[in-house]
Amino acid sequence: MTRGAFAAAACTWLVLVVLGAIFAPLVAPSGPTQPIGAALAAPGGASPLGTDALGRDLWSRMLYGARTSLAGALLAASLAVCLGGVFGLAAAMHGGWVERAIAWGANAMLAIPGLLLALMLLAALGPGVGTIILAVGLGGAPGFARLSRSVFLAARQSDYVRAAHALGAGRAWVAFRHVLPNARTALFSLATTHVAWAFLGITTLTFLGLAGDPSLPEWGAMLNEGRLHLVDAPQLALWPGSAIALCVLSIQYLGGWFTRRVRQAEASRMESDERKNRS
Repeated sequence: MTRGAFAAAACTWLVLVVLGAIFAPLVAPSGPTQPIGAALAAPGGASPLGTDALGRDLWSRMLYGARTSLAGALLAASLAVCLGGVFGLAAAMHGGWVERAIAWGANAMLAIPGLLLALMLLAALGPGVGTIILAVGLGGAPGFARLSRSVFLAARQSDYVRAAHALGAGRAWVAFRHVLPNARTALFSLATTHVAWAFLGITTLTFLGLAGDPSLPEWGAMLNEGRLHLVDAPQLALWPGSAIALCVLSIQYLGGWFTRRVRQAEASRMESDERKNRS
């Protein structure tokens, strides 16, 4: 398969997951917490994916679980990108003691493993999906701050930024008018990586049973439930585990594919501009 075919397959999978999560009440044959039959039933009939240990339909729980997993990952990644991007841009544009303080704070937080930091926050605030999202988002912000700082510093050294400073443009104007827009391609690539990382973080913490409500339909929690029945009902772990792996791989691949396409388009545009200038 070509890269385009892989990208199309990844995009198709993510679109199907998103549509299934959005239209879960219409597509799911039953509620995610409502028993519909015998426990640990094999796939087929009224339950295309089978039932869990309490007789709940796995297909319905997968659809509703996609809502929690995807929404949590997007919210946590957005928090990490926004916080990290703000601090990274401030460090790159101000320099001096501001840059040193931000770099020191990011390094200090990165010295603590992200999972341990999330567990500490959950221990302080109590279990729950909202706390998990907050913990994963805050845990990803220092790494994004360091990475985005490098991107903003590279954009700050460009000729158009020097020209803007020479013409008397203020620091804030240069940051939001020149540096930030011209760093968007690299930032998008970093952001997709953090979405995949946040997805893994959310499902990992729910797998550990920190979501609060044990009946919550969420892929990580469902994978933990399936761990107890790997011999007699392996489908309980197969469906959520496969869905998590496919989502992470699809997000990563699409992010890299999109970045390559944008860079190729920018390189083609620059070559076209050079040919026009020569002629």
